[in-house]
Amino acid sequence: MSDHNDVAIVGAGPVGLIAAHELARRGVSLRLIDKRPGPSHTTRAFTLHARTMEMFEHIGVAHRIEEVALPCPGNVYHFEGMSEDEKPRTDFRGLPTRYPFYYKINQNDFEQVLREHLCAHYGIRPEYGQEFTDLAQDADGVTLSILDKASGATTTHRSAWVVGSDGAHSRVRERTGIDFVGDRVGVMAMMDVEVEDFDFDDSWVNYFIGESLFMLVTKLPGKLWRVYLSDAGAMTQANDPRRSFQMVADKIGIGMRIGEPRWATQWEILNSAASSYRAGRVLLCGDASHVHSPAGGQGMNGCMQDAFNLAWKLAAVVDDAAPDSLLDTYEAERRPIGAQITAGAKSTHDIVMAFGQGIEDRIALTREPGWQQRTVELISGLSHNYRDTVRGPDVDSVAGPRAGDRAPDAQLVVEPRKRLFDLIRHGGFTLLFVPRPGEEEDLAQAARVAELVRAVFGDRVSSVLVSGDRIAGFDEDHRIPDQLGELAQRYAIGEGEARAILVRPDMYVGGHCRLADAEALVEQVSCWLRPRTAMPAIAS
Repeated sequence: MSDHNDVAIVGAGPVGLIAAHELARRGVSLRLIDKRPGPSHTTRAFTLHARTMEMFEHIGVAHRIEEVALPCPGNVYHFEGMSEDEKPRTDFRGLPTRYPFYYKINQNDFEQVLREHLCAHYGIRPEYGQEFTDLAQDADGVTLSILDKASGATTTHRSAWVVGSDGAHSRVRERTGIDFVGDRVGVMAMMDVEVEDFDFDDSWVNYFIGESLFMLVTKLPGKLWRVYLSDAGAMTQANDPRRSFQMVADKIGIGMRIGEPRWATQWEILNSAASSYRAGRVLLCGDASHVHSPAGGQGMNGCMQDAFNLAWKLAAVVDDAAPDSLLDTYEAERRPIGAQITAGAKSTHDIVMAFGQGIEDRIALTREPGWQQRTVELISGLSHNYRDTVRGPDVDSVAGPRAGDRAPDAQLVVEPRKRLFDLIRHGGFTLLFVPRPGEEEDLAQAARVAELVRAVFGDRVSSVLVSGDRIAGFDEDHRIPDQLGELAQRYAIGEGEARAILVRPDMYVGGHCRLADAEALVEQVSCWLRPRTAMPAIAS
């Protein structure tokens, strides 16, 4: 093992693994350490939402996730005394994505998929039993102190950058002196257990809600079920968790029989956030930077999206393709998303765990106009955007997704199937040119701007012609027709219109304009990357 590298990642859970994937695929040398003796064998988080699955498709692991997960259409809210046809639902089946549902998965299985992919494609394995204890940073890098828990010896390791993905009790955050401020909002217990006589649809996540208690019950892949509990007293019987859970199940009238737990835990629910996501060459990611109620199952998803946002930027800085000020956009973009996740979790928390508030008041929240759609879009991650922090090019605006929005997928070719997400599955930016069919002026403009972007940014920007027309400068890997008109529909491109769309490495729109203004998108890339050469004037 080298005594120095580009990035040291502390914490090899889902966040650290995603950060490692996104850095490694861009050629960044890294070390991934974790104080645990080995991989986790417990489930912990169990939901993967639509935007996360789109990210996994980009990384190349979505197909393996699907093999070890169960699709879930959504959540059912069983309020005490409510008839079956009255029960509110958050139904994910209408989402505009290839993943109109969410997946239930054992976190240990999911982490294993990521570790296998990381090893198979990049030769990287987490180093377990390596406990980060301290750090000191200077202008050129960070020196970490690492305890080998097997031998008891402490060594130092030098990295240019450090990513702290070591959870809510982050020692990286503590040693860096970053405050973690928030409130305690409740207590939660959970177990993985075999269940009998459960007479409700186990494909859904079932919330059972009483005046002073709450229980979640759903089937996981394999034999086990996940059962959550929050109430005003039964959890104090921590010496007999099965009995505590059975008491609540009986009290709320679920009618199921709970076996001996395979695994059980209890913790305080916090809404907390770091005062800063960065201190010099140290960056916090995931739970190290923010935590919130688990209601809605957004925590792990949002935390992995933090890593997905950070890693491509850090890779660009390491490669000297961007100034280190680019890293400041990580917090600027992700902190508001963290606030949105907290708000989304709170909206569900206030329905299922607002003990002391009347059941009727909580039911009323589910009947507010737009409640289901708003909740589903927030929890799925599809409505998260950077509109307030990503400014588009200074040209006339167009309809459709704009700078900072999630880039929607679209099927382009029927057979063999080809999608927009196939075109952007690489480590850089993608510049899409959508000309009017047969318009020579549009094709010439696309060719000119593609040549310009190659001159200024090289292969960090991939230019793609979305057209059935052939033209020099776009080979078969970079030319494709919109056979179904789905891209035009998803990006609101009207008949007789020609567009240019810039997509960032994290699958967000960097800019969207008329094709005639496409050179402005070349300039837009310089918001994130350092041009290799001065931008020349485009020939007319």
